[in-house]
Amino acid sequence: MEEKYLIYLRKSRADGEHETVEEVLARHCKILQDHAEAKLGGAVPESLIYREVVSGETIQDRPEVNRLLERIQNENITGVLIVEPQRLSRGDLSDCGTIIRAFRYTETLVITPQKTYDLSDKFDRKFFEMELMRGNDYLEYVKEIMTRGRIASVNEGNFIGSVAPYGYDKVKIGKSFTLVPNSEADIVRLIFELWVKDGIGSTTIANRLNAMHIKPRKSELWSNASVRDIIKNPVYIGKIRWNWRKTIKKYEDGELKSSRPKAKKEDWILVDGKHEGIISEELFNAAMARFGTLPKKKAASGLRNPFAGIMHCSCGRPMIYQSQRSSQPRLHCAYQMRCGNRSATFSEVEEEVIKALKKYAADIKEILEGKTDTALPAQKAVSAALQKELNALETQQERLYEFLEQGVYSSEVFVKRNAALAQRRQELLDSIAEAKANEISIVDYEQRYVALQEAIAILEDKSSPIEDTNRFLRTIIKDITYHRETSIRDRWHPVPFAVNISLI
Repeated sequence: MEEKYLIYLRKSRADGEHETVEEVLARHCKILQDHAEAKLGGAVPESLIYREVVSGETIQDRPEVNRLLERIQNENITGVLIVEPQRLSRGDLSDCGTIIRAFRYTETLVITPQKTYDLSDKFDRKFFEMELMRGNDYLEYVKEIMTRGRIASVNEGNFIGSVAPYGYDKVKIGKSFTLVPNSEADIVRLIFELWVKDGIGSTTIANRLNAMHIKPRKSELWSNASVRDIIKNPVYIGKIRWNWRKTIKKYEDGELKSSRPKAKKEDWILVDGKHEGIISEELFNAAMARFGTLPKKKAASGLRNPFAGIMHCSCGRPMIYQSQRSSQPRLHCAYQMRCGNRSATFSEVEEEVIKALKKYAADIKEILEGKTDTALPAQKAVSAALQKELNALETQQERLYEFLEQGVYSSEVFVKRNAALAQRRQELLDSIAEAKANEISIVDYEQRYVALQEAIAILEDKSSPIEDTNRFLRTIIKDITYHRETSIRDRWHPVPFAVNISLI
């Protein structure tokens, strides 16, 4: 079969839990391929089949349907085969509108074994819209029923999470799931004993577990956060905790965004579970009592690092200032034991920062003296790329008229493509105008040059208070990234490092 038809497959809640995603998709694929062979002249090639294996209520969360909507913009595509309209979307009105607009204006048919929908026809469009909204109503009803069922199951002491906590296996007894301790339970007991009986901190515990080559379940190394999560989890005394991290959806910046903040303690469900605890309740209470009692050392002489809050390691963590008893103070990554970047003396880093700031100042001085263009290289690159795309679009527009005259394109195709090109052309013109408006003016360069000279002077003046230096640097520097990666860690093999400064 030529490239005219696509197949889209997705498992829904209506299929039940007795079949896996793969089994449902295989069954539906056979139904649609049989229909294609009987009605459309042949089976659809594997390369034109889209299988949605991830769960997601919205189009935004489903990558395959997004690829499908992009593919149907190809005028060679005649239709998409699905087992029922709701497989495309059971989302809200916004998602339904996206699906309808995509199929309507690309003139792509929606083909099901029961009916073929032509969304350019107002009656088919109305029936299709009703099917999508019926699917959305069903989804909301099912979610409400499932939520009630989950809460009822939790209150019975069952474990309903998808992944068992560290130290347990998830097992099915009858129709419900519960937890059974496994070989990791000894590590859980060790963590609680080190925390409570030996008084060791979570970071030290993590480092000790890593040194013993004991791996956590998902990542390669333990962190203080993963250790603390275990210590705070009441599952280890036979409890079931639910609803302590609810998924919250908010509409921000034109998008629906999800987050999982910790819920208020009064909103939790905490009940006795059917599973056996790994530690005693007394040990757990003693562990919880220790939180908030650890002494915090206060710096004796205030701020010591002028780059505090500004400089980060290339791995993303902050750089920490550390005094040395018999040598110069050093700057190192906050996660130095897991990061490949070596530390450096503070004086080395400070010298490199001053050198980079002087290079910035020299470049700006050349611009002010008229030796170079006033646009920064990054700005010039953006403007050039936009202009290049605009030129290519103009050439494409000319060819479009040639194809119309030669009869390659019909008038309908010409109108559609010409409208798309005109829209993209206007977008490019707007982007070029915005890029030019954002170019830094001569006045801005003069102010920046003066600020850089002051920053260099204050760093070279060792008598300036560190707090004042840090406060001033924050007004002109957005971020400093440090990088010094090597597997060799001795003083006899010096390794160069780099700092990358981003100005505000």
